[in-house]
Amino acid sequence: MKKLLTLALILSATLCVQAKKYKLALNLEVGKEYIQKSNAKMTITQNFNGMPIEIGMNIKGDYVFKVVGAENDQYDMEVKYRTVEMEMESAQGKSSFSSNKASDQDIMSTMLSRMIDKPFKMIMGQNGKVIEIKGIDNLFGGMFEGFDITQQQKDQILAQLKQSYGAKAFKGSFEQITAIYPEGKVKLGKKWTTETNIEAGMSVHVTTNFELKAANTEYFLLHGEGDLSSNPNSPFVKQNGMDMKILLDGNLTSDIKIDRKTGWIIDATIVQNLSGNTELKASEQMPEGMSIPMTVKSKSVITD
Repeated sequence: MKKLLTLALILSATLCVQAKKYKLALNLEVGKEYIQKSNAKMTITQNFNGMPIEIGMNIKGDYVFKVVGAENDQYDMEVKYRTVEMEMESAQGKSSFSSNKASDQDIMSTMLSRMIDKPFKMIMGQNGKVIEIKGIDNLFGGMFEGFDITQQQKDQILAQLKQSYGAKAFKGSFEQITAIYPEGKVKLGKKWTTETNIEAGMSVHVTTNFELKAANTEYFLLHGEGDLSSNPNSPFVKQNGMDMKILLDGNLTSDIKIDRKTGWIIDATIVQNLSGNTELKASEQMPEGMSIPMTVKSKSVITD
């Protein structure tokens, strides 16, 4: 009889845990700073006239988000970069740049150092969606001071940096990590869907199906599986004197741990596999244009 009673109590407790619903959302405090560190590694392979060309990239960044106001389920935030690092490796060799290594001999690192501690504004909802970004172009102010480079070189560098760090790029890459919260309360095993767009050198729509996998007194654990689809009608962008656009489709998986009290991301890993083409627009030099097959494999790790 005691064994039956014990079993009944265990089953009852288990059912209660499974039936319990949780509110997953940002719950940030005005005046406090929240940190996010990202490390994105990717391998890009292009097939040019039957010859595969592989490029490895590693982009790191540390950000500070200070909540300066909160109203109507929205947070007014001041955002700053603390460090920015970039590495690239190809058949031609390896190069690396860091905002911590500014010098007269390293122009790119010096440029990155001039993006540090320049605040811009971001308004974000409790659901992790970015509502507005203001003043992000301040990051690029004074970047070329003291460098003897042509206006064309400045324009090319600035265009490339804005593709990675401009307003559209920041919104898309940030939302891909933070736009994860469901509407209403959810219980263990519950699934929901989120959507966002990425604009960082290409235009991609992301649809992710999330599931609440675990909950304890410290954190919630989410697992996501999603699809990425490019917009075939996206405009061509000029890069290195050529009009081009990148069309990639694929999938992603994510495992995200969020703080139970604040909803802020403690740890996240996102893996993406994409394939498609780089399309070169027809021109006088290339009357029929060109389509270059490519694949992109990436792994992003986020910590607080």
